[in-house]
Amino acid sequence: MRDKGWKIGNAKGLPLRLSWWRQGVQLCGTALVFSSLIGCAPALYSVDMRYRPAGGPPKVETVSPPVTITVAAFQDLRKVDDPITIGRVVTARGEEIRVFPKFMKPSEAVTAPFKDFFRQAGFSVAAESPAWDLTEGNIGKEGSAILVGGSIDELEILCRRSLTVQKYTAKTKLTLLVADRRQQKVRYRVTAESSDTLDHVLFSEEKLEQQLNIAVAEAINKILEDKKLVKIIQEIAAEHP
Repeated sequence: MRDKGWKIGNAKGLPLRLSWWRQGVQLCGTALVFSSLIGCAPALYSVDMRYRPAGGPPKVETVSPPVTITVAAFQDLRKVDDPITIGRVVTARGEEIRVFPKFMKPSEAVTAPFKDFFRQAGFSVAAESPAWDLTEGNIGKEGSAILVGGSIDELEILCRRSLTVQKYTAKTKLTLLVADRRQQKVRYRVTAESSDTLDHVLFSEEKLEQQLNIAVAEAINKILEDKKLVKIIQEIAAEHP
């Protein structure tokens, strides 16, 4: 004798036991998604900070004759409790998980692209990246006549998670200075800001990394695309052959 329970259908003609089974599977799937969002979360996230501009670095005419410059390490002047922290992930339950750089500190990640740019432009760039607090009193007289330095005023990736959407927001603010070591004077200063947002159904460290690097690259490119930058450096070089 067959089980009569299989012969009783619901409004869609599905057997009730089969209908209950499918509903159970759907509920389990929803529970799994929910638990992945508000359940056990990692203690931290880490991202690889790399200068990867979408259209490549800005183009610049090669300087001639070669000019020697020194690029100081960028000062991290962000107003944060922990300078290693570069962002936060806020879970659906309101918990905050910090984001850290994977391989390079923010200062290293920002300084390197500027050194590469000047090399590609034909400048002779000193290998060392000395510390400079960006004040004229501490420019120093040793080394090349031209000192380039800067500061990281803002740099953060934030992701707010929910059951339906993950909201990524990245922002960067950088300042660059060009100093004349012979005159002990800052000759040029420029500041650039950039931000990038993304709403996505999925969450991942790769998305955190991607959005942060987009914002950092855009801020760097805004500075490098300023035609006054190379012009000022060439003027200083001409004054101190």
